[in-house]
Amino acid sequence: MKRFVSVLMLAVCLMGCVSASADSKELEFADHNFNVVIDDDVLVMNSETNKNAPVWLEAGISDPDEQLEIMKQMNVLSMLFDKKSEALVNIICKMTEETVKFFSFKDKSEEELLTYVDGLMKGIDEPGEDGVDPGVTYERSLVKHDMLPFFRIAINIDNEETKAREVIYGCVVNGRLIEIDQYLEGEGSIDETFIKKVVDGVRITKFMTQEEYEELVRTGKIKVWILLGGIIFLFVGLFVFVHINKKKKEKKAVRISENLREFRERKTRGEVNCTDVIAMGRATYSIKSIEKYIIFNTWIRNAPIEIILMAFLALIVVVCLSSDSVLYGLLIAVCGIVSVYFNYSGGEKNKANMIARYDAINKPVAKFTFYEEFFSVTGAGALAEYTYDQVMSVRVFNEYLYIFFGTEQGVFVERETLGEEDLAKLVAHIKSHKAK
Repeated sequence: MKRFVSVLMLAVCLMGCVSASADSKELEFADHNFNVVIDDDVLVMNSETNKNAPVWLEAGISDPDEQLEIMKQMNVLSMLFDKKSEALVNIICKMTEETVKFFSFKDKSEEELLTYVDGLMKGIDEPGEDGVDPGVTYERSLVKHDMLPFFRIAINIDNEETKAREVIYGCVVNGRLIEIDQYLEGEGSIDETFIKKVVDGVRITKFMTQEEYEELVRTGKIKVWILLGGIIFLFVGLFVFVHINKKKKEKKAVRISENLREFRERKTRGEVNCTDVIAMGRATYSIKSIEKYIIFNTWIRNAPIEIILMAFLALIVVVCLSSDSVLYGLLIAVCGIVSVYFNYSGGEKNKANMIARYDAINKPVAKFTFYEEFFSVTGAGALAEYTYDQVMSVRVFNEYLYIFFGTEQGVFVERETLGEEDLAKLVAHIKSHKAK
């Protein structure tokens, strides 16, 4: 019988443990090496909580915008609201020169801990420069915790402007000050049932030594410098590439100009074959076809290079945002957004120019005749001749053959008007003659 009762009691205890576990949740603050276990029905708000979320009103906060700003100023990680006691508690974490210097409450004497707490409260109860008594008194003590000591500070504010009470529990660990704070404005006393429960739920996930922390800081600085060096190298390399490419284009432009002058002189002398036609084609220069040309030129033509560049920038942003270099990550993200914007806005400007140049509203038809050394364009308000030496690139995409003379300037031909066999020969012919 006794054995049965013992087994029954053990089962009840285990059920109680499972029930307690099921009715609790854990807030993780991985960046600060601690978690907090709280009851499942406790409301939680932080900087990511939408200001229109019903949880604010449920917690009795009528102005979420103001509260979010206060949380930011006070380094509040999370705000907890207990429905039973209607207590509002802040979980705060700070890092200062003093916290880094003191580093941890672990293995410190009571005298050292109380001296540190007195340093935190230094001057809070002293008269200001005007000699007026601030009406602030406080008492401090140390409380036990199963992982390391916590301090408890009870503050009483009673002056002409404010009457309030505040209780702060806290500790320093891994160079950071963790504070659990409860504030009550007006008369009355603070019921510390909930805040004590929150303090008891604090779990330090990693204890570091001063040496480990300093090594971590050094490693972090090295990573930042490597990252900055990589970014600088990228931009210097990009600058050098652009500079070299610019010089190359200038030389190419001079060579094309000389070749074009020579071509015209030979054509005037009748030395250019203007009778044997390689291919003929046409294209309707409507608003829709110009839009397709702009989309291809702006987003698809150099897609592989742009995807690689954006992937590289995204990688840098992710690395920065996952470390302490958030500012650098945001700056690079802004650079990427600006780059995309200018790419888009440039395409829109080019589209407007082409629509006006070709009178695209009336859908004019351009006719193309391809010869051995050049091709001519007639119609669509154009009468022009281009040597293949002037061509920068030639691409076939969907229903068009695109011929580019620069980053923006180009023409397009409907591929069905050329025929697939002649199209393949023509592309090969142009590529073999275009300037390198």
